[in-house]
Amino acid sequence: MARRGENIFRRKDGRWEARYIHHYENGRAKYRYIYGTSYVEVKAKKQAEQALPENSAVHHVKQLATFEQLAYVWLADTKITVKESTYTRYHRIVRLYLFPHLGSQSVSKIDVAFLRGLPEKLLTEGGIERTPLAPKTVSDILCVLKSIFQYGKNHAYPCPEPSLLHYPQKKSKSIKILTEENRMKLEKLLLSSEDTTSLGILFTMFTGVRIGELCGLRWEDVDFHSLTVHISRTVERIADLDPEVNSRTKVVVSEPKTENSFREIPLPRFLAEYLSMRKRGPECYLLTGNRRHTEPHQFYIRYQKYLKQHGIENYSFHALRHTFATRCVEMGFDTKSLAEILGHSNINTTLSVYVHPSIQQKKTQMERLTPSHANFCEQQAE
Repeated sequence: MARRGENIFRRKDGRWEARYIHHYENGRAKYRYIYGTSYVEVKAKKQAEQALPENSAVHHVKQLATFEQLAYVWLADTKITVKESTYTRYHRIVRLYLFPHLGSQSVSKIDVAFLRGLPEKLLTEGGIERTPLAPKTVSDILCVLKSIFQYGKNHAYPCPEPSLLHYPQKKSKSIKILTEENRMKLEKLLLSSEDTTSLGILFTMFTGVRIGELCGLRWEDVDFHSLTVHISRTVERIADLDPEVNSRTKVVVSEPKTENSFREIPLPRFLAEYLSMRKRGPECYLLTGNRRHTEPHQFYIRYQKYLKQHGIENYSFHALRHTFATRCVEMGFDTKSLAEILGHSNINTTLSVYVHPSIQQKKTQMERLTPSHANFCEQQAE
């Protein structure tokens, strides 16, 4: 596992590897690599190497580095520790939102007052063609910027304090969940259908999986003996950073969002029976019935067409996940189990973001607040 900020990590062959910048060529960092049998050993070797007189010039180069140079060094180091989709997101944020404001500036001369005003500037005109950005987007940008500054400070760059950056207040985005009427109508339609679109929608309604996870499911992931499904991959479209290709994006099948997203979800018996009647080969995808996957955007279009075709009010696909979570809480699921089913590491996320009690549920709960004196109502009647 990589040691954050130190550029020291354990290789697949069991050895430990440390890297440090030896010099720059054309604005790009050139590294030296050190190997050992333990973390302590390579760290000691790295410190000894960096103390050599020949490396003293590196310190001078760092003092003159621009933000663009530091950002590219950070990206290069980050690339080996994160998913490809995460790296491309970082790369996009750096290139589109940070370079226009900070790219050519020397890191030692970045203005503190400018940094304090940066969140507001991004909110009002930080987008392409100076369009406003959403608070969530600005927070993501500032998170990357903080990471770059912290990396720089850990590696002796004269960076501003990351604590100077403050995240904007984010407004909670309300998700409309399915009404009881629409949910029951949709369930009835799905249970009587044979197509893979119906299968995917019904599966999500009773497991709460994310759309990318749904697109990555193969029949081998469904265990009909234990009545469980194993979530181990996700499908997503990301930016293609390869300069040799013409396409700007590509579809990748990768590991799920977080470590907690690897999970076993128990299947209701009726859903297992529904799936068993439509089962295909183990390497076939649930949503296609063959060995070719579909991407989330394509399935989302199929989902919207299905709702429109059957006269059901339009809901986002993610609303199915929210509806699932809300129903589970209303039925008395313990929050720890529900958080694990949804792939959350934090129970608070489950309760604060994914649970939307209906007014009927609130009324039912309020009716439990009766006076302790059993004859209160009779006394009021008298």
